[in-house]
Amino acid sequence: MAAFRAELQKAHRRHDLALCLLIPGIVVLWVGGLAPADPEELANGYSALLYSLPVIEAILMPVMMAVLASRLWDMEIKGNTAKLLYTLQSRRSLFAGKAVFGVLEVLLVTVLELACVPVLGRVHGYTEAFPTGQLCYLFVCTLAVDAMLFFGEFLLMLWMGNPLPALCVGIVGALVGLFSAFMPPLASYFVPFGYYIPLSAYEVANWDKATHTVTYGTRPFNWGLLAFTLALSAVLFALAWRKVQNEEV
Repeated sequence: MAAFRAELQKAHRRHDLALCLLIPGIVVLWVGGLAPADPEELANGYSALLYSLPVIEAILMPVMMAVLASRLWDMEIKGNTAKLLYTLQSRRSLFAGKAVFGVLEVLLVTVLELACVPVLGRVHGYTEAFPTGQLCYLFVCTLAVDAMLFFGEFLLMLWMGNPLPALCVGIVGALVGLFSAFMPPLASYFVPFGYYIPLSAYEVANWDKATHTVTYGTRPFNWGLLAFTLALSAVLFALAWRKVQNEEV
């Protein structure tokens, strides 16, 4: 708890809350601009929204998770103060405080991001039945991929001792993740940065070229990929803890 309170004080000076509010704000503005306006499209409003959200997440979240991870350890990198902290407190408490605080930041971003779905539905007057089960599934998938990317970027920053490589990997990962949307489904499984898309339960069922009308369909939940994502998050978490354990003083 002492380590967690210390992270709260650091986050207050880093203005992490503003960043956690900025990320969902960008997503809301983006998907809000794509919201259907024609009365005929309102019947598929939630389907269109839940179809576009994973694509937007694949573009934004690799970079945003790299930013959150780099800011979490930036004070320890500056002046190599992590070694000093290792002599003042246990490595377990230092890492646990940062890991718990980072997961809570990721959780806050995910909750605020997906809270826009019912809000946009009410604002635009969607006539489609609210997909509670689909939204819960999307929440779990988004949180799992966000955590996996967060600990991956966190581990990379610990290895390199510099936040810049993590940010560069996040930018490249966002581009690769977006391109994975146009790859065959099997190929997209090898691009963890874009797991938001193959985990999505919505797909384009039909597109009428004459009327430019899109009909969306659903596919079975991808529990296998979700389990792999959670396992990968656990592995990256364990590797990051191992790195902190083996850090020389």
